[in-house]
Amino acid sequence: MTESLKPSLPNWALILIYLLILVILGVFGDLFIFILGAILETVVFAVGYDELHGDH
Repeated sequence: MTESLKPSLPNWALILIYLLILVILGVFGDLFIFILGAILETVVFAVGYDELHGDH
């Protein structure tokens, strides 16, 4: 019945990490890698956000 609370990063930090990874992909990758990486990164961050902020 007790729910353990996991410490997590604040939303602004998650957005900053997301944008930083996008910038790294854009600078060091070609267009294909940037598009594929952006799609995969978005999916990973969306699933992680849903796990943290899903229905309680």
